[in-house]
Order: sequence, then C-alpha cells, then structure tokens
Amino acid sequence: MTVKFGIIGLGNIANRFASVLVQAKDVSLAAVASRDMGRSRDFAEKYRAAKYYDSYDALIEDKDVNIIYIGLTHNFHYDIVRKCLEKGKAVLCEKPLVITEKEAAGLVELSRSKKVLLMEAMWTRCLPTFQKAKAWVKSGRIGTISLINASFSFNIPFLPEHRLYDPALAGGSLYDAGVYPIEFAIGIMDEIPSETKGVAHICSTGVDDFYSIAMGFESGALASLTCGFKANTNRDAVIYGTEGHVVVYNFLGSPKCECFDKEGKLVESFEADFNDGFIYEIEHAAQLFREDKTESPLIPHRDTLACARIFDILKKS
Repeated sequence: MTVKFGIIGLGNIANRFASVLVQAKDVSLAAVASRDMGRSRDFAEKYRAAKYYDSYDALIEDKDVNIIYIGLTHNFHYDIVRKCLEKGKAVLCEKPLVITEKEAAGLVELSRSKKVLLMEAMWTRCLPTFQKAKAWVKSGRIGTISLINASFSFNIPFLPEHRLYDPALAGGSLYDAGVYPIEFAIGIMDEIPSETKGVAHICSTGVDDFYSIAMGFESGALASLTCGFKANTNRDAVIYGTEGHVVVYNFLGSPKCECFDKEGKLVESFEADFNDGFIYEIEHAAQLFREDKTESPLIPHRDTLACARIFDILKKS
C-alpha cells in the first residue's frame, strides 16, 4: 500500500521533509498547503506533489491524503492537529507537539477516541543508532544507569523580531532545542522523570535563551541537560552506568554509537549509513498507518505528555 502524505506549512523543515519523502519507498506526496497559493504551487512543482492549496482546511478535507505532516511552528500546532484528528486524519506533527500538558492530553484523548494515528515527529527516536544505544542500556550492558548528559545549543544573533525570541510565537530555547535532550533522556530511560528542576537565562524579550535542566528518575538515574541559543555545545550524548558507558555521537542525527566497559575500553561500535534521518521517521509513520495504529511505540503518547508536563514545570519555576 502506498501511503499518501499531505504537508501543512511549507517552511524550511517542510522542505527537508519533502526532499526525503520523495526518495522513500511506498509513500507519495499527495498534497501541500500554505496560506499563499504561489508558494504552494512552487513547492508542489519542486517535490512533485499531486495537489496544492492555499487553505489548510482544504488539504484536511482531501480524501486522497492519508497522513498529514504539520511543519508549522509549534505555537500553531494545537489548533491544526485538533482539526485533523476531528476529521479522522492521521497526524505526524513537528516537535514539540504542543507546549502544555493540558493541550497534549486533549489531543491524545482525541486521537484515542477517534482511533486515529497521532505521532510527534521526534525523528531522532527512529534512528538505528538511538535504538541500538537503548538496546544496550535495556540489556544491562553498562549496568545500572547513573547519569545521562545531553546538550543542544546553537549560537545565533539576538534579533527581537525573530520567532525564536518572540514570546507571542512561543519562542525560547526550551521549546525549540530543549525538547531534543529531554526526549532523548526519557526515551533511553524508558521512564518518566519523578523530579525536574531548571535554571534559565531570560533575555530582554522575556523568553529563555539558555536553559540548564536536571531530571531525576525513580530508578536512581539523573539527567543533566542543556539547551540554548548563545553557544555551540558538544552534541555527543553520554549514558553512564555502573559497568560502563555509551556514547551517541551527535545525538541529533547520530550515524554512530559506541559502548565502553567501566575501564573505558571499547566493547562494541555501531554505525548506520543514511543521508538524512528523516527517512526512518517517514517509513515508521507510514507503517503505523498501514497497521491502523494510533500511536508509535518509538515515540509513545506517554513520552509526549511527559515532555509537555516538563515544559509546564520548568516554566512555572
């Protein structure tokens, strides 16, 4: 079965998504939509989409579309995702799905009541390297987990009008960058944190431009995570256990991970050969649709809800 995707929101991330989708097997690009017909037409021509619209509602109503990928910025996610689910359309939505637990819970409940797929596009969870690292951890290769270190920060100029610095557009490093290390740690642990604390630097527009996050788990493990816009940090994530450690190199799109014993000796190395990790997310979502699933085992609703809850806790602090 060829699974037909529609795309709402035709910015940079949607261009990347479409460029990978057209290379995937047994999927097609059925329709695209933006608020501008010219932009939609150009996007459709570039990626060979069958249809294009200047209305999100028109794409949602299109019976030829099986899954709708939402590439809008996260401040628009809730309303659009809700519309899709209410119409019985499967959804693959860019991360973070939403920015509050209340919104996340509402969408998950709707997905389950309608029996329609809802998947947060946390593509890094679908990478073979992430799955290998998690398998090493689950099998006890490095003993009991003590600490996870992960950081995603990049260095961009402070521009008050930029969406990342605009509170009206849900700006801030926590939502845009912090979601990655948070969901990495939760995914590796396969456990929801029992305690979360954070310290943020707030810039002049009122949003966080750097965040340091600490999470504790009932199992005894800790996670030390950072995100921000003011420095380029090392992106190798490290999982420390009582009997060794695992390194996931460039965890945001990792082609390689390695397992070490407690003396620091390399025990096993794993590499995956791919051009763009989005391919795994696309193929996974398509297979979930074929199987009539409502959620992904790689990015379960539980973890999406937990991430939104962590946002709430950190913002309140």
